[in-house]
Amino acid sequence: MRRLIFDFGSENVRMSVDGGRRPPLSEPAVVAHRGTGDVVAVGEQAFRMLGRTPDGLEAERPFTRGGVRSQKLAEALVRSLMARVGGHGFRRPEIWIALGAGASAIDRRGLGILAQHAGAARVRYCSLSACKALGLELPLFQPLGSLLVDVGASCTRIDLLSLGHSVGHYKVEMAGDHIDEAIARLMRDRYNLMVGGATSQAVKHALLGGGQTQATANGRDLVTGLPQSVTLERGEVLPAVEQLADQIAHAVRELLRDVSPELVADLAERGVFLTGGGARLDVLADLLQDRLDLPLHRDPEPEETICKGLQLALEPKNGNRLRLRSA
Repeated sequence: MRRLIFDFGSENVRMSVDGGRRPPLSEPAVVAHRGTGDVVAVGEQAFRMLGRTPDGLEAERPFTRGGVRSQKLAEALVRSLMARVGGHGFRRPEIWIALGAGASAIDRRGLGILAQHAGAARVRYCSLSACKALGLELPLFQPLGSLLVDVGASCTRIDLLSLGHSVGHYKVEMAGDHIDEAIARLMRDRYNLMVGGATSQAVKHALLGGGQTQATANGRDLVTGLPQSVTLERGEVLPAVEQLADQIAHAVRELLRDVSPELVADLAERGVFLTGGGARLDVLADLLQDRLDLPLHRDPEPEETICKGLQLALEPKNGNRLRLRSA
């Protein structure tokens, strides 16, 4: 039985083939549909429709905070990805999913039902934090503390691992979307400019991860209703990213308060590993390093880490040491 590996994110969904050498297939986690429920477009095509749909057509995200918001829309997205490898013998595959430590039974069941409806013969799960550690090539099974900070779109997951297991976990209900929303709010309140989510994201990456000190945003003037452009300075968006860094640093301190001093001592030497989309934001990385006063290592390929780690988890030498679960 062939195996497919999925990383279900709020912003993007990625899929790879177990044993394959190509990078994971990736699509924005967006589906466009009519009011009747008929799916019109998925992935990149649907993402381009965000904020541009006429009456009777809507583009939305089917995943949220590690769970499924809309089974029907999520299934359409998953089927689309599976169809891209459908010519290679992937009828009724075994689907593997990385599941976060804080995932509820409802979230797990929702993802399992989704995979089965999309055509899976069997659904199995692996620890999300273990997949990230393996993907980052950390010594997961050694008696060493590894602290992972995964800044995604809708939430930030903080995990402390040792000997192949989670020693502590903390979830912050704030991440990249917080910065996007703050940028949109800033342009509305200060400049009377209404912008969409894609524009806010572009400004975020330009000012916080692209090395630019200024970025231009196009939108609708709330007074005249006409197109308008505004140039933002990096300093104007710093309060939002500083608030996120403060929340993450506070969560790390709370987590470390309850673990053994030996594990904390490991971190003084080994530092913190930053992954997820937040690893692309230079300014966030600098702020976290300053607030935590620990070495900080950024994931060079955060988009591929979970799928890469899940592939490694399926190798016998690793899978036999991890608690891999079936649906």
